[in-house]
Formats: sequence, C-alpha cells, structure tokens
Amino acid sequence: MSHNVNTISRPKHEDFVVCPYNSCHRLLKSRLAVHLVRCSRSYPSAQKMQCINNFHCTAEKNSHDKACPNGCALEKAMKTVQLTQAEPQPPSFYVESTEDWDAEPPSGTYDPQAHCDKQFVIRNPQGNTPAARREFRARERRRFIENNKF
Repeated sequence: MSHNVNTISRPKHEDFVVCPYNSCHRLLKSRLAVHLVRCSRSYPSAQKMQCINNFHCTAEKNSHDKACPNGCALEKAMKTVQLTQAEPQPPSFYVESTEDWDAEPPSGTYDPQAHCDKQFVIRNPQGNTPAARREFRARERRRFIENNKF
C-alpha cells in the first residue's frame, strides 16, 4: 500500500538574492520588493537609488535608467513628455448688470455677541470656569426676568 504524501520542496540556492543594503540579508526573489522597502528605512544614509518598481536598487541612477530590465527606461521616457498649457480663454458669455458693489454704502460687520445681548437668546457659555458660568447664568436670568421674557 502506497501513501500519497505531499512534500514541500525547499527553495534552491539559485532562488535567493542578496540585499543591496546589507549583504548578510539573503532572501527569496519573490520577497525582494517588500524587503527593499523595509530595509531602506533601516539604512537611510545608504546612497542607493531605488528602482520605480522596487525590485532592485543601485548606486548609479543614470546608467541604471538606460539598462534597467524592469522598464525604468520607459519611466524616463514618460517623464520627458510634457504637456503644453493652453492659453486661458476669456469667458464665452458676458452678463450685463447695473449693480455696482463698490458704490453701495458700507455696512457694519455682524457681531453675534452684540446680537445675543440685544435679543433674548438662551446661551450656554463654553470654556469658562464653573464660577464664571454660574455668574453668567445668574446675569442672564436677571436680564430675562426684568424684561418679562422668562
């Protein structure tokens, strides 16, 4: 009687690559992109230029862009294409109006505190100490009672 046993093969020596930041780091090719991102944080002073797709990094950026097997030359070509800006066009419509906002008399700004003092608005003071809140509520209560609005 034979047993069907599924075995997991171990990675071969050819499947491993060396980290460009630390030569002691040996990892699978499939994990290189994730490792480069993490390892670059640990070595911020390293003068390495990371490829756009995070599959490798190098010290010489210019020569790498020309010969990158993962398409860095395509990225460089895309960067050189610049769109020309169109000339601003005046609006195609114009509305005639007799209104002149500069000729109108100046008006005062709205002061909500002054409005609440004149009108009878129930207010809740925020950010004051408890003693200041008690004093404010007593003052408001007197104001409402004196004007028969309570």
